[in-house]
Amino acid sequence: MRNSSPYDDPTLGLDLPEPERSPQAEPWPRTAGLNGTGGSAGDGYGEMIARLRGFLDHVAAARLDPATMAALSDDLGAWTERLADAAVPEREQVFGHRDDMPGRGQTMAPALRVHEADRFSVRGTVRFGRYFLGGNGAVHGGAVPLLFDEVLGRLSGSGGRSRARTAYLHTDYRSITPIGPQLDVHGWFVSEEGRKRVLRAEIRHDGVLCAEAEGLFIVLKPGQP
Repeated sequence: MRNSSPYDDPTLGLDLPEPERSPQAEPWPRTAGLNGTGGSAGDGYGEMIARLRGFLDHVAAARLDPATMAALSDDLGAWTERLADAAVPEREQVFGHRDDMPGRGQTMAPALRVHEADRFSVRGTVRFGRYFLGGNGAVHGGAVPLLFDEVLGRLSGSGGRSRARTAYLHTDYRSITPIGPQLDVHGWFVSEEGRKRVLRAEIRHDGVLCAEAEGLFIVLKPGQP
């Protein structure tokens, strides 16, 4: 019989996050949202996104019976129809545009909680829930660069800088990035020359380097999407 591992716990990564009712501590410079549509931190949007994150974690962990799956499918279908009536153009959407909230109010990547930030670096913490499980307690390999792109892309455009897009993102996996525990994230500028911005980032668990990345971001020319 093999030794048990903390990653064998079937409830791994399933503790529900606290509703995000207020802005994170010392956030990056923020706006009201794209075109002023972001709303206020107390409008309930953060709590909704936190619950959605928890829902996705539980869906990933669940093995449902046919009746439960059918009922859940019906519920999701009804909500899809209800949300369809509230659809707006991209520049008016709220999802991913809430700079006053951890993760900008989206569920594509785990929510980074910023503790220290300026124009050239950012430090914070992140927790990957069960939704991002790749296998055997480890974060899916594709989710790690997704977080790096979110962190470095946002840092690249912080401090009033012009918008830039990712030209490349190189990720090195140094050890297992675990599901569940709080991880430390650090991102920083390496160089900036003309339209080119080079940045690096790392993820650590209890001081152990899990993964690191380097990204090149190119400042957009006028009129570029």
